[in-house]
Amino acid sequence: MAVVRQSKVDAPRMSFRMPRVLMYHNFGEVPPGGDPEHLFVTEQTFRAQLDLLRRRGWRALSLDEFMAVLDGAPAPRKSYLITIDDGHESVLRTAAPILAEAAIPSVLFVPPGVLGGPVNWNPAYQGEKLSSKAEIATLAGTGMEVGVHGYDHTRMFGMDDAELHRNVVRARDEVAEMMGGTPRSFAYPYGTHDRNARQAMADAGFTVSFAVAREHGRFAVDRVYVKGGDSHRMFRFKLSLAYRFASRVGGRTPWLRHRVRDLVALLTRGQQPSAGEKASRRIVG
Repeated sequence: MAVVRQSKVDAPRMSFRMPRVLMYHNFGEVPPGGDPEHLFVTEQTFRAQLDLLRRRGWRALSLDEFMAVLDGAPAPRKSYLITIDDGHESVLRTAAPILAEAAIPSVLFVPPGVLGGPVNWNPAYQGEKLSSKAEIATLAGTGMEVGVHGYDHTRMFGMDDAELHRNVVRARDEVAEMMGGTPRSFAYPYGTHDRNARQAMADAGFTVSFAVAREHGRFAVDRVYVKGGDSHRMFRFKLSLAYRFASRVGGRTPWLRHRVRDLVALLTRGQQPSAGEKASRRIVG
């Protein structure tokens, strides 16, 4: 196992009033094989969410602006950062043009070792394909910055030094070669991380890394998981301080995590999670 070292990865947790970081995955209609994780956000829903943010006075941030807030700059009272994981083909086909049209910056996190191939980490989505390196490279210089999502979408918990090097340093270098510049940001596959993974981020020169609910300072910033099945009411609730509090409580206490999710679903939709949703947690984490 990697040796534990002392560093700023043990920094205090962040304010509840930090900008919201929205996390998306796939865009378009649900495929014939189904969508048990609710990863597919339709074009109509995505446009409606961006319009809601605009009408309610939320300001979109670039990664530079978000990192300035991390470094102590005052944050707009209502601000957000768009992030997208994995690099599915629908990102370039659907999300990138919509974001460019609205002049909204974003960050796309990709696992370079599997780009151009099928999704091989979740059998429910094995028919879905990731964009190739050449396709992702066309994003250079646009408002969609490219970061790292591990090397091949492996959970970053309990890794030894060799595994960390592959998923952090090698992945960083391949994305740098692909994009013509060193990536600054990282998102943990499944949102899973431990102290050694966070230390590896700092050692590799990343300026920020993102988790999901398991927030732990600038090297594990929490994000809002936007699901395809989210109603407008749910999406608005996910922007609230109450949701951030519930999400962080669940993230810090593993046995409470799914109970918190079930409670949020019950309060906002008035229903219990389906058997399929419960089963899918074994894969998503």
